[in-house]
Amino acid sequence: MKYYHLVTRIPMKEGQIIDFTGDNNNRLYDFWMKREARREDGADVFKVLMEDDFSDAGKDVIKNYVFNQSRAVRETISELVRVTQFPDRPSRLKGLYVCKTLEEAKRWKANFESYNRKVLQLVELSSDGPCFTGDAALLPEVNGESFEKKIEQARHYWSGELKGDGDLVETLLGGVIKVEKIIEDYQ
Repeated sequence: MKYYHLVTRIPMKEGQIIDFTGDNNNRLYDFWMKREARREDGADVFKVLMEDDFSDAGKDVIKNYVFNQSRAVRETISELVRVTQFPDRPSRLKGLYVCKTLEEAKRWKANFESYNRKVLQLVELSSDGPCFTGDAALLPEVNGESFEKKIEQARHYWSGELKGDGDLVETLLGGVIKVEKIIEDYQ
C-alpha cells in the first residue's frame, strides 16, 4: 500500500529503507524517553526542589522536567495498553507516522507549520508492515489526571475510534518501510 510522510528533521532519499523490526526505535522515543532536565551544574529537578531553587534556572529545570516527563508518561501508558490489549498494532515508539492520502498530509503540514515546525519533504512510502490509524485527540491527556483515566484514554485511542472532525487522525506504520519517491522538496 502507498503512504505519505512529512519529513521534518533529516531529509530522506529515494530507495531509503527504514527498519522498525527488532529493537529499532523512532525519534519520538529518543525525544521523550531519553531527555533529561538539569541545571547547568548537573543538578536534576529533585536537587533543585530540595534546594528550594526557584531562580529562573531552577524554574526552567522544573518546567522542562514536568513537560518532558508528562509526555513520556503518556507514551509509556499508551505503549503499556498497546502491548497488553492491542499487540497486533504497531508501536508509537517503533514506527513512522504517515498519512494515507495527500489531503491528510497537507492538513498535517499546515498543523506542523502552525507550531513553527519546518517540513523538509513530502515522500511516498511503501510497506507491508503493520498499520494502525487512530485519533491523536484520544491519546492520554498531558495533565494531572490519574493514571487510571489515562489508561482508559489509551484504550479509546487504540480501539481505532475516531472522534470530532478527524483533524488529528494519525497513521502508524511499522515493519520495513521503503521511500519510493520524493513528492515535494520544501528545502
